[in-house]
Amino acid sequence: MATAANAAATPTTNGEVASGDNWTVTDLGGMYEVTLDLDRPLEIRSDAPTLLVDGKAVGLATESPSGRTLTALTDDASVLTAKRVTAGWFSDAGTTSVKPADVDPAPEPEDIDDAPQGTPDPSVPGEYSYTKALYSFGNQAIELAGISGIRGEVEGKVYLPDMDEAAPVVLFLHGRHTSCNGAGSNPARWPCLPTQTNIPSYAGYDGAAEALASHGYAVISIGANAINANDNQLALDYGAQARGQLILDTLSIFEDANEGKSTTLHDAQTDADVTLADALAGTADLPAAALDDDIVELTPADLVGKLDFSRIGLMGHSRGGEGVTSAATLNAGLDDPFDIVSILPLAPVDFGRMTTPNIPTMLLLPYCDGDVSSQQGQHMNDDSRYAFDDDVLRTDVWVMGANHNFFNTVWTPSKYSLSTSDDWSGTNATSARSTDSVCGTTGAAVDTTIRLTDDEQYDTGTTLMAGWFRLTVGGEDEFLPMFDGSGAKVDSIKDFDIRVSATQPASARSDIATFTTAGAVRTYGTATATLCASMSGRAVPQVLPYCSTTLASAQLPHWTSVRFGGDVPASPMTRMQWTNGTGEIRVSVPRSARDASAHEFLTLKASPDESVAYGAGTDLTVTLVDGTGATSTTAVSALNPNALVRLPQSTQNPTTLGKIVLHEVRLPLESVDIDLTDVREVRIKAAVGLGDSVSGGVYLTDLAFASSALGTATATTEVTVNTAPVRVEEGNGPDEALVPVVLSKPATKPVTAYVSVIGGTTATAKAGMQMAKVVFAPGQTCTTVPVATYGDAAASSAATTTYTVSVTNTSNAVMGTDAFAPLVVREDDGVTAGTPAPAYGVQGDPCAELSATVGTLTPGVEKVGPGETVTVTGSGFRAAESVAFTLGGVPVGSFVAAGDGTVTAALVVPQDAALGTAELTALAAGSGRTATGTVSVLAPTSTTLSLAPELPGILEPVTLTAAVEGVEVAGEVTFLDGETVLGTADVVEGVATLEVADGFAAGEHAITATFGETATAASSSSQVVSFLLAKGLSTIALALGTSDSVYGTPVTGVVAVGGSTTGTVTLTYGSTSQRLTLVGGSATVALPAGLTPGSYTVSATFDGTAKVAASGTVSADVTIAKRATAAAATAPTSVTVGGKVSGTVTLSGGIAGTKPSGKVTVQVKKGTGAWSTATTATLTSKGTASYSFTAPTSTATLSVRAVYAGDARYAASTSSATAVSVVKKVTKTSVSAASKAKLRAKISATVAVTPAASTAGASVKVYTKQQGGSWKLVTTATLGANGKATVSVSGTAVGTLQIKAVYGGSGTLSASTGTDAVTITK
Repeated sequence: MATAANAAATPTTNGEVASGDNWTVTDLGGMYEVTLDLDRPLEIRSDAPTLLVDGKAVGLATESPSGRTLTALTDDASVLTAKRVTAGWFSDAGTTSVKPADVDPAPEPEDIDDAPQGTPDPSVPGEYSYTKALYSFGNQAIELAGISGIRGEVEGKVYLPDMDEAAPVVLFLHGRHTSCNGAGSNPARWPCLPTQTNIPSYAGYDGAAEALASHGYAVISIGANAINANDNQLALDYGAQARGQLILDTLSIFEDANEGKSTTLHDAQTDADVTLADALAGTADLPAAALDDDIVELTPADLVGKLDFSRIGLMGHSRGGEGVTSAATLNAGLDDPFDIVSILPLAPVDFGRMTTPNIPTMLLLPYCDGDVSSQQGQHMNDDSRYAFDDDVLRTDVWVMGANHNFFNTVWTPSKYSLSTSDDWSGTNATSARSTDSVCGTTGAAVDTTIRLTDDEQYDTGTTLMAGWFRLTVGGEDEFLPMFDGSGAKVDSIKDFDIRVSATQPASARSDIATFTTAGAVRTYGTATATLCASMSGRAVPQVLPYCSTTLASAQLPHWTSVRFGGDVPASPMTRMQWTNGTGEIRVSVPRSARDASAHEFLTLKASPDESVAYGAGTDLTVTLVDGTGATSTTAVSALNPNALVRLPQSTQNPTTLGKIVLHEVRLPLESVDIDLTDVREVRIKAAVGLGDSVSGGVYLTDLAFASSALGTATATTEVTVNTAPVRVEEGNGPDEALVPVVLSKPATKPVTAYVSVIGGTTATAKAGMQMAKVVFAPGQTCTTVPVATYGDAAASSAATTTYTVSVTNTSNAVMGTDAFAPLVVREDDGVTAGTPAPAYGVQGDPCAELSATVGTLTPGVEKVGPGETVTVTGSGFRAAESVAFTLGGVPVGSFVAAGDGTVTAALVVPQDAALGTAELTALAAGSGRTATGTVSVLAPTSTTLSLAPELPGILEPVTLTAAVEGVEVAGEVTFLDGETVLGTADVVEGVATLEVADGFAAGEHAITATFGETATAASSSSQVVSFLLAKGLSTIALALGTSDSVYGTPVTGVVAVGGSTTGTVTLTYGSTSQRLTLVGGSATVALPAGLTPGSYTVSATFDGTAKVAASGTVSADVTIAKRATAAAATAPTSVTVGGKVSGTVTLSGGIAGTKPSGKVTVQVKKGTGAWSTATTATLTSKGTASYSFTAPTSTATLSVRAVYAGDARYAASTSSATAVSVVKKVTKTSVSAASKAKLRAKISATVAVTPAASTAGASVKVYTKQQGGSWKLVTTATLGANGKATVSVSGTAVGTLQIKAVYGGSGTLSASTGTDAVTITK
């Protein structure tokens, strides 16, 4: 495979068309592969390597695993005549149109006059002591994201303040530096060999870490040497995602530790599980321990509750700088993101042009950077500041005298002895870099250089890092003037040239004109205003004109091309030029921004353009105009004397120095004497600057009213933008491949991203260069970008050509974990060497291919043995793409999908395939579609059966033996007679035995042995062993004791069998069968006493035994009659008229267990009259029944009897009659009067007759009798409804007066009398 870092002569058989001592050029069929062999491994730098052919850069280079070979792909045909191939670095690429023979030195930088004073120095140690400790989970403890399964170290240094409360967390990540130093060749690159030292780059930031720890911040500095050893070779994005994910993984480990949870990681190097306690202990042998005598060991308990993860800061140096931006974007894609509130990329690369939302960002950029010489990290803030609707401070800090390395003591020769150098000067004291008049360190450069000493640079880094994190993580606002662009300096760095430009948070800013879009500017006089972007030399046509056409990439941090997305428009801004002092531009202040009274200053970013001479500068005036026309004018040079002066340039390195860097210009509004509530216009006019030139040019951006503020960091989940691998056929002519661009979820705002494909620029390229802006409407989640491809009918030496696809420069979304992917073009006309790549088929809709779910593979059979063939089908693939199948993880062949996307594969199971349930997988070469299924791979077995004895008799004990042969025969054998299971037995050493102790019964037998299927072995059955066992004959006789019987009386008899003395006889009568056991050839027959009356045929059949056959059937008849009963009834001797006649009926004659059942009829007659039914009653289980009926309403003599009709078992019967007399009801009469009364006084007496309900309305006679007299009728009274009457009587003589009431009775009631007595007095 050829890999395009960007994406004739007669070739040799392998396509080679040019070569030298250590290089070759190979024709790949439209593209050329340039390969350079190095005499030593490539230097470990953060920059990206390139190849130069005859001094011309032809493309970014891919580094081989050994680091000794560089390969670049180009479509530049000039390489066919190459004379020399050398290695270069991406940041050094490009030339200037004019190389100065001499340049004037830049003027001494000046401080800003009105810069705030009194800002405290954050490098001064604080009040807290702190503990320093190391931890290491091992060198291969975690899988690195995006680096082909490589495992890396989880190791670092912890700075823990000694205080009670939890400390905010700041994490440091070093950059790309040598991982292993020492003797020995290490093809694997990582881990280091025993003869090598693992360079502890993470231990080089003690100054900043200790400054922060002394003020109550916990710092974790982590190692990333495994990434450094593998990123160029194996990571599409050069390791950015790996670094970002390592940061997040480390935060997770320590967050768990803070909560008392221990992390355990597996170190593959030692094949050991390492706990947090293990990682913290035994660190004395780590190389970092030798650099710090104050290292102690911590325990997990020391970390519990000590870390505050509610505000997290990240610093990344070099490629670590891109690592912290990657961590920020990866974090934004999490459902539960960490609270990252600050990032500080230090001298970063920006290969991926990532944008980061919602996080205050400080870029620290060293002017004399000899590694990332283009200071491409400038893009980070340029790209992010308007990409999101966020509210955070973004700050650019340029340290003019700093190089790349000396912010880290482990990268500084005077501080550490292994693998260190001055990245600018190198090791050659007479080189152009070392003697450079601006950044050099030897010779005459000592008198002119702007370089800081290594200690000065390190201390500067300490101050800036400590101050930034104390501001952004700790909320210590007193440090804001260091970073808000106001020019404040602190004691430790007051003498150094440090230049700060800031973009204030949206809430503290009212934009007037960003100068990044057209239409805001009006020109006057000789002024022109051109909206521009990027630097010249872009491979893809640009919408806007270039901002620079004469300077090299390293001189243009705002527009320098980057590793990925090099053709994406960079830092659009407005270029103002003029030829005399009349040149002026004017900008109207939007209505929303006219009231500037709440803001502190007007801010503008500006730089001299490339036409301004080195050592000189230009100047402008800025005029504010209010609604009355009043004006206030100030010169830019009075506000920031350095802003419009060209930065230092040298003759030794003219393509690296003399950079264009925008500076912030701030006009304090308190000094403006106009109406700040109604500012209408801003005028920017040419002025005479340094060098007295009346012509000039500047770059302008970010015009706004603003106030100094940090803004508000927020940890929110963002939409992510991704792409996916694209694989297409070369074809025979022009075509296009579609690159998918996908959002993780629908967005609520438009999302913008740029897709770049680093292809070729000529018609012979396999894939063309592409850069396209993609805009997602709210709700849209997938779209595609076409990339031109070019095919032919010729074979080539490479099976595929690979180009890098990236999705960068996002707005309203962040780059996701799949923002980088390959575009692979397959050589479909054959290869001149090696093996062709599998067919990619016809590309479908990439969005549909990405959204497809995992398919299903269907095997034709569920079980298959090694060496056998199983046919598997699947669907949903591309037409004509190759689909690779595996069985249990082992490749078993590739098959081409049909035109309808189905694939049928005849897979031969390997002889050594793992046995058991095996997963089937299919992976499509083009679409990447996957499908899965399962099939059972079972080892074949064979089973053989033998019997002992071979010809058994009936019921003779038999031993069954099954011999099982095969690879996996541990299991169970089931022995069967036909379909009847005789038993099971385990296979022991290939044999299973079953003892049939009772032998086999007479009849036909078919004996088999079946070895049961196991998880790894197939079932097998033995041959059938058949035999016939015959029985003897039998006779039978039946005799019953009687043929007639009565219910309740048992019937007995005997059955006899000839031919067998044992066995059973089945006796049947009616619906009942019972089995009799023979004793001596006979058995007693006993029909139950409770047999229901009726006629029965009793049958008997000998059932046979194992050796004697069953007999015929004999029978005899018997009749069972009903059993007689006797009924008896009880009744009362008398009842009153209308009363109840109640009694009991008893049926006798029943036998135990069964009594007569059913109903009895109770009959009654009057005198000699006829019998009639009075009532019926149901017999209980005891043969009795209770009855009751109502007597007549007149007196009479009754006869009562009970009649039983019988039931199925018992006969009918009638009881004898019982006499019952029906008599009148008894009444009771009473008289109630006063006990005493006066002579001849009226006496009220109450007469009551009961029962009242029956006597109401009847007459009662009342009599009185004087003492010594006779009864005299006084009155006749009628009883009321209550059976009572009141009468009046009187006494005629002194003495006792008796009162009597007489009730005469009725037809149903008897007569009754009642009396009372009253004493009569005078």
